[in-house]
Amino acid sequence: MSQATAAGPRRDLWVHGLFVLGRVVLTVSALCVTYFLIPTRAPGEGLGVPWLILQLGIFVAVVGVQVPAIIRARYPILRAVESLAVLVPVYLLIWARIYLANSQNDPTGFSRSLDHVAALYFTVTVFATVGFGDVVARTDSMMLLVTVQMLGNLVVLGLGIRLLTSAARRGIARRGGQTDVGERDRPVL
Repeated sequence: MSQATAAGPRRDLWVHGLFVLGRVVLTVSALCVTYFLIPTRAPGEGLGVPWLILQLGIFVAVVGVQVPAIIRARYPILRAVESLAVLVPVYLLIWARIYLANSQNDPTGFSRSLDHVAALYFTVTVFATVGFGDVVARTDSMMLLVTVQMLGNLVVLGLGIRLLTSAARRGIARRGGQTDVGERDRPVL
């Protein structure tokens, strides 16, 4: 393949990649703004287990929609990266909202009362398995909720990433083995 013919597809890939980057930045920004602006539930409305189940069910449905979209995409690897770059913040923001609502419902559930920032901070430290210890679940119900998040983290990291990379590989195979990122003889995936 000559340099001139290779330049067209590479340029198209770069343009599409920049478009994906912009879309991810805008989407994650909108999610964060929404997280901080949506009012929380009033104290005394319970632990919100039905909301947790509903939100995680919606998350699973969104992941389910992404898989065929990745397979059909013109650039399956870029689509998989975009999906992961949006789905992880969605997952974290779901947990942050749950912790925030539960902290407002029961201020003794954590070592300190959580506001939006502290709830997001706690969620990310649990997700990253850092656990600084400055915010700690104190009641049994909060410890169980954190345990559920930790198990969910394993599923999201293990199964979720595997599912998205498998979808990207199927998309590449659908395109005749031609990758969308990397060199033709050294594909990224």
